[in-house]
Amino acid sequence: MMRALRLILLAALLAAPAAAGGGPVYEAQLRTVAEASTVTLTTIGRKSGEPRTVTIWFVVDAQGRLYVQSGSGGTTDWYQNLRQTPAVSLLIGELEMTARAEPIDDAAETARIHDLYRQKYLRARITGWFGGEVGHGRVVALTDLQAK
Repeated sequence: MMRALRLILLAALLAAPAAAGGGPVYEAQLRTVAEASTVTLTTIGRKSGEPRTVTIWFVVDAQGRLYVQSGSGGTTDWYQNLRQTPAVSLLIGELEMTARAEPIDDAAETARIHDLYRQKYLRARITGWFGGEVGHGRVVALTDLQAK
């Protein structure tokens, strides 16, 4: 009886969402910060090897996947940095994470993410009407999210 109780407790602990001490970030955790406007993204400088931080917009899709995008045709420093070193750190509200950055080259997927930006950010929607690139940059999926 005690052995069975211990096994049930162990199974419950393993199945529970990660606490602040680390582990995978679950869709429910992302939903708590999905309405925030910005993410603080830290990359490793491709020339300096030093941490480089930028604050940018982000979106979370219906499946709980997290995306960012780079304007200027992907020539921004942070985008070039993550192309070289895809391991990044993120901060959205109180949720601190690490992730792997995966640039998206698929046109249909890029268009889907751009639409999410237009839905979330009024500025992206308005500039899109006039051909602006806000909300229309190079898309990056942030995968393998782990709480810090």
